[in-house]
Amino acid sequence: MLDYLLAEKNFVSLKQYVDLLNDLPDVLAKIENFSDAFKRSGHSMLQPPNAQTLIRTARANAANWQLIICTMPQLGELTARVVRDIDSFSQEFRQMAEDRAKRKLPLSAIDPGQFSVVRSPEWGGAPRADVVEVIRELASRLEHCRQMTAQFKSTVRSVGETIHSIFVRFIESLNLPICACHGGNTKIEVYYSLGRMGLPNMQYDPDKSYSEQERLEMARDHFERLIGLYRGTGGAVNNLSDFCYRLTYILDEAGREFAASHPAQTVSRAKYSLSLVDHSILEVKSMSEQLIKMSKQQK
Repeated sequence: MLDYLLAEKNFVSLKQYVDLLNDLPDVLAKIENFSDAFKRSGHSMLQPPNAQTLIRTARANAANWQLIICTMPQLGELTARVVRDIDSFSQEFRQMAEDRAKRKLPLSAIDPGQFSVVRSPEWGGAPRADVVEVIRELASRLEHCRQMTAQFKSTVRSVGETIHSIFVRFIESLNLPICACHGGNTKIEVYYSLGRMGLPNMQYDPDKSYSEQERLEMARDHFERLIGLYRGTGGAVNNLSDFCYRLTYILDEAGREFAASHPAQTVSRAKYSLSLVDHSILEVKSMSEQLIKMSKQQK
């Protein structure tokens, strides 16, 4: 079921993006020192990348990454638990509804104590005065899952916003000329050719004795890898957001059907309503399993 939305490569891209930003401060300091020296020699410098904004972004994204990693198993386990409770209740309710004598009874006449979920320790002090209260409590738990999913999506989108509003400007700045008074090579080509810096996590040591041609080729290659990271991370954010959208949608759909129950509703009608959410609950189960599996791979 749409496994690509929660594929491992999405998390790899996000982690690479977060790691690169965390490792940028040293590079940014070297860029700033080089720009100052170049300016003192009489060049008219173009605006350098905003180091402080990038550093703040790195810190925020590092925190968001940890939140993503922590929330994912919690969301998976919560949705799995709610799905188990709903599945247990639905099966027992349908079995009870096979009794012809009970089909036309209102829900208010049904003893909620006969359902396993109500007797389980996990039910705790949740409402159980009648079956309607039980069904609405299950709807409330679906809503809790929906709210946590929305928070997870918001965290992912926060990372995505920095990609398009801040990180892309850093990339663009490296592709500009080193100064306004001279054309020629781009900033990243000049930085590499003079051995002043190298992008982090690119397996490049500025102090090694590369030829000028080798340095220029690596500068261009690393710039393309930077663009690839930008695109990959943007795609990862979109995929994870789509996963959350789908999960939110089906949780909301199932919750609305549950919440519509009322005391005068007949057992047969309630059985039909429960059957309408069976497919949704199966899909939630599949998505919760994906979340749990992927969270284990991130440890």
